[in-house]
Amino acid sequence: MSLAVAVTGAGAVVGGAPDFAPPLAYDALGIGPDGSVPLGHLPEAIRARAMRAERVTQLLLAAGGRALAAAGIDAATAPATRAGIVVGTAFGCFLTNAAYQRRLAAEGPAGASPRLFAATVANAAAGELAIAYRLAGPALTVSAGGASGLAALGEAVEILRAGRADVVVAGGADALGGALADWCTATGLAFGTPPAEAAAVLVLERPGRVRAELGRIAGHASGFEPDPEGPAGGEGLAGAIAAACADAGLAPRAIAAVVSATPPPLAPLEARALDATVGGCRPRPMRPALDATGPLGLLAALADRERRVPVLVLEVCPSGHVAALVAWSRGAP
Repeated sequence: MSLAVAVTGAGAVVGGAPDFAPPLAYDALGIGPDGSVPLGHLPEAIRARAMRAERVTQLLLAAGGRALAAAGIDAATAPATRAGIVVGTAFGCFLTNAAYQRRLAAEGPAGASPRLFAATVANAAAGELAIAYRLAGPALTVSAGGASGLAALGEAVEILRAGRADVVVAGGADALGGALADWCTATGLAFGTPPAEAAAVLVLERPGRVRAELGRIAGHASGFEPDPEGPAGGEGLAGAIAAACADAGLAPRAIAAVVSATPPPLAPLEARALDATVGGCRPRPMRPALDATGPLGLLAALADRERRVPVLVLEVCPSGHVAALVAWSRGAP
């Protein structure tokens, strides 16, 4: 059994937040009816920075700022060399890249905006969060398809276990828009239910620090399904579930609840994997939110605090990327 990691703060921004299901351990901020990202809770200097940023950075700053405030981490303190960042995103700067390319195609070299170009790299949002909150520890952006959110949490757990940081801000974010929707349709990445636009960020720390805990991450693993809709589909996910449970020091049959937003076309794959590992336990469905799905699923798992049972959070993506995470709610052993 490996070291469990404490969740000491959380923040989320979700399109349609009041209607998001299932309930979360931490109330999510909602995206405005006009599509505006809520920024009013941020310190003035960070809010001004966010207002100039592209959309996925705005989402991450809004969610990350809320999570850091909940954990009592102040942007006005000295640079935190032992505080890191891990962000998971499948599409990152996709919309910014699309806008940049359209402008370049229409106007030629004169349309090459230096400001826009700086935001066309996938780790731009993580960099903005690090600068805004003076987080000077390890900084990573990971991409594992629709499983990037849980993959980011897993990377954050390993950074803490290795002693490379005392605190890691981790989560997932993706911005939605016409260009991205068109691409998903063209490539056959069907999500079933239209995904919510969202960002979800958690503050993770080694246990035993003074801050109150929302819960703990006990184990994690990622995997891949070479043929998600084929007859052997489920083997990669089953392997990830077994590995996450082993990391947590639990037998898979000890899992008492599952949270997942697996797309309907991949439900048979998920069912086969669950039958082979945890048995008859079936997932509590939630609305997909691209790479915020896994972190939001964890917040949903932590909301069930009274049961004090080990919960399995899954991400299964049409690209074949899969991830599993085992968590305990606050007060659990």
